[in-house]
Amino acid sequence: MAKRIVEGLWDCKYCGTKGIGGLTKHCPCCGHPQDEGTTFYLGQKKKYLEADLAAQYGQGADWVCPYCNSLNRVRFKFCSNCGAPKDSSEGDYFNNETKRRESEAAKAASSENSGTGAGKSDAAKKAPDPAAVKKRRFIILGVILALFAVILAVFWPRNYNGEVGTVAWAREIDIEAWRTVQESDWSVPDGGRVYDTNWEIHHYVQVLDHYETRTRQVSEQVYDGEEYHTRYSDNGDGTFTEETYSTPRYRTEYHTETYEEPVYRSDPVYQTKYYYDIERWVVDREEESSGADNEPYWPEYTLAENERTGFQGEAYTMSVHVKDKRYSVSLPYDRWKNFHAGDKVEITVSAGKVTKINGEEV
Repeated sequence: MAKRIVEGLWDCKYCGTKGIGGLTKHCPCCGHPQDEGTTFYLGQKKKYLEADLAAQYGQGADWVCPYCNSLNRVRFKFCSNCGAPKDSSEGDYFNNETKRRESEAAKAASSENSGTGAGKSDAAKKAPDPAAVKKRRFIILGVILALFAVILAVFWPRNYNGEVGTVAWAREIDIEAWRTVQESDWSVPDGGRVYDTNWEIHHYVQVLDHYETRTRQVSEQVYDGEEYHTRYSDNGDGTFTEETYSTPRYRTEYHTETYEEPVYRSDPVYQTKYYYDIERWVVDREEESSGADNEPYWPEYTLAENERTGFQGEAYTMSVHVKDKRYSVSLPYDRWKNFHAGDKVEITVSAGKVTKINGEEV
């Protein structure tokens, strides 16, 4: 890594002279010296120091005399202006520069918060138009309220006075019979009587069959020389250190390669499957009863010697008329039996469904 010392530039903040050489410690126009407020920068045209002179710079930042605020070279043990010892210095160029910038930032923030002219500068000029912001907020609020109104219109519960139209009921009983049925499985359950067997496919396994040669494009990063870069660091003494370094450069190359891809086949695995007779309870028939009144009853049935009752189901519904609308409601028997055709009821409707009748949840 190659290093060179470059002379920086600075501007006199007292008379406005710009582009003064960093090694020139006093303004050539007004004579004011560099101080802790001096900021160095690089010019468009670089001025490199000769080897002998360059050896005297880049060793460290200038230090500020706490007594007279004069900048001194890092190698000076005493202030070149007042003779104060370096050991009493409160910080070098970088520390003082950092403190200065932090102080200026704090002052600017304080000015903005207090509403003074300085605080209102660029930020105030670039602030959005309050009227436009207010208009956008009203538009967004209007859209939100419209969506909310739609949701309320659909889901908000509403009460209606209605009349019971029809009441209906239905009951069902499954009649099961103990019968011999035929089943098949890979094993025989208790009570099963095998009448046939067969050698059948139970499942499949994947078995390597062969390999097939395939091709594919692959990429590779190949070294392609060095890329050179330059960076600069502020030495704090009116100079900058220029460092030239390199990083490896790569290019992407593609080539075709062959590979062997395994090919599998599905081989069946056989087992003995059993076919057998066995006795099971099976649904033989359904007995039903229904009506459009308030007198439900269970269907009558007669059980044979090898029969029994199975599942028993019941359903109770009624319709409620509200003007030109008709709502259907399912209720448990204990509540349904209290309603009759022509009864006046109050219903609560949400999202097109009845959720309450006379204040009670459906």
